[in-house]
Amino acid sequence: MLNQFPQLVILYDDLEVVHSVKERAEYLHSVAADDLSQVLIVNKQAQYFTLANTLSEPLSSAQLATRVTNYLLNEGHCCLSKITSLTPQQAFALLEID
Repeated sequence: MLNQFPQLVILYDDLEVVHSVKERAEYLHSVAADDLSQVLIVNKQAQYFTLANTLSEPLSSAQLATRVTNYLLNEGHCCLSKITSLTPQQAFALLEID
């Protein structure tokens, strides 16, 4: 599960899209060891898991929507206010991830 890409890497309120182990490592390189236990990874099969490769409790559709829309806003997209809930599949589609 941990090495199925692409992935959404979620740490607190931040989200990053990664396509490889290297990209994930680069994103997490400056994260404190204590915070690594808070990392959630979502794959295209809608599985949520930890960096320890154990299944995790999924975010609610509203929580996922908030993180995805914040990511898109930071990327310069607009008109996202109507998105209030997303499934993982919808999130990947919205982020245009193959």
